[in-house]
Amino acid sequence: MNPGIQLYWTLSRNTLAESGEPQLIYVLVEAIAQGLPTSLPKLPLNLCLVVDRSSSMRGERLIQVKEAAQKIVDQMGPEDHFSMVTFNDRADVVVTGQRVRNKAELKRMIGKVEAAGGTEMATGMALALQEIQRVMLARSVSRIMLLTDGRTYGDEGRCVEIARRAQGRGIGLTALGIGNEWNEDLLETIAARENSRTHYITSAQEIAQIFADELKRMHSIFAQDVQLSIEVRPGALLRSLDRVRPFIAPVQIVEERELCWVGGLSDWPDNDAQAFLLEVVVPPINAGEHPLLRLALNYSLPGASLLKQTNNAVLRIAVRSDATSTHDVDATVKYWLERLVAYRLQASAWQDVDAGRIEEATRRLQMAGTRLFEAGEVDLAHTVQEEATRLLRSGGTSAEGRKRIKYGTRGLVGRGNISQEREA
Repeated sequence: MNPGIQLYWTLSRNTLAESGEPQLIYVLVEAIAQGLPTSLPKLPLNLCLVVDRSSSMRGERLIQVKEAAQKIVDQMGPEDHFSMVTFNDRADVVVTGQRVRNKAELKRMIGKVEAAGGTEMATGMALALQEIQRVMLARSVSRIMLLTDGRTYGDEGRCVEIARRAQGRGIGLTALGIGNEWNEDLLETIAARENSRTHYITSAQEIAQIFADELKRMHSIFAQDVQLSIEVRPGALLRSLDRVRPFIAPVQIVEERELCWVGGLSDWPDNDAQAFLLEVVVPPINAGEHPLLRLALNYSLPGASLLKQTNNAVLRIAVRSDATSTHDVDATVKYWLERLVAYRLQASAWQDVDAGRIEEATRRLQMAGTRLFEAGEVDLAHTVQEEATRLLRSGGTSAEGRKRIKYGTRGLVGRGNISQEREA
């Protein structure tokens, strides 16, 4: 086996009954690095930290942020680059983009940040993009890490536009919200592209660990420019592609040519198992063994000097004319599908809430809660049911409950059962 990222797949049903009607099937695709050296050279990191310093950050939150930022500086190496921008009613460059060499001076500048004023995030993001582009390297990991605890007003569209500009240039964005007053819809929209993610921080005491985890994740990236191409047989349709591990989120796909869809999958850290769920409509097919999908995973491993690699696979489906086919869903696929459905139900519920469809939103939340109970996610299911009851009685949900549900369902990977032998 050549070193690289290997593809494995599991069909929700290996056999279909011959039918004159289209049939729905799910495909779990697992992508696992195998045969690579146990320790690849780290890619240099180009990190810009963007911190909300509005008056609501005063006190414990800003103290924890500054301490966490100083620890990031301690953990970065001389080949890494660091910059820092703060924003309230305006934006300021605290640390210009530079190599992490004089750590004491960098930490001194971070320590001088004080909180005051309102929240205008777009100006901070624009300065961050400017700083990180000062030191763009050929082979590196470029990231903007943004933290806010409040809502920006009047510049949401500009925030999204700046994020898209950065992402289009290969600069990822980690959007962190602390407390309950920030706009999770905006941060999710900002992070809804490859190389980007969003996270909910419930208390100031979590900031240092979240910062450290993100830095570790960035430093462990080994694969870049990862892209999945999915070609279906004539008459078939790819309805959706969702990431289910290491977190649940839809993957944006584009029909690049007829019957062939492509999704960008972002840079991959070596400690994240990757799994995706495809929803495919199968056209009427005669009995026999037939090719269903052709997968192509494209990626580069710069640390191993393996660029523009491709791994191809053809998935086949059996169609039977007798009654031996079954509607039972493979247990592993069912595990992920249950969690994906719960995630989709709550996402649709919030759209209904925003549109004023309270009864429909309540029904979707109740259905999501039932799914979560059945999946063994009891605590999260209780939260969902509580918010459904609150919504029905008052027409609204709590800010904390909404965030806990959104980010709780996104992180339903707990007992994920990707085959251990594949990860070995």
